[in-house]
Amino acid sequence: DNVRNQLIQIELLITAGTFVIAIFGVVTGIFGMNIPIDLFNYSSAFNWVLIISTVVGGLMFLSFLWYFKHK
Repeated sequence: DNVRNQLIQIELLITAGTFVIAIFGVVTGIFGMNIPIDLFNYSSAFNWVLIISTVVGGLMFLSFLWYFKHK
């Protein structure tokens, strides 16, 4: 029974990580579209978007870990 609980915890951890990685897929999809976005006119925009999405994804993953630990 203890092994089953550990497997469920690992599955939740992997699912949370997959969700955070999917956010990067959305950002990549937006930048890959052939639509005019004013953000493309700035040379450092991609770096800022990458930094912000990394920070937000990391915070989301840490909040998932905190929630699962204290649930």
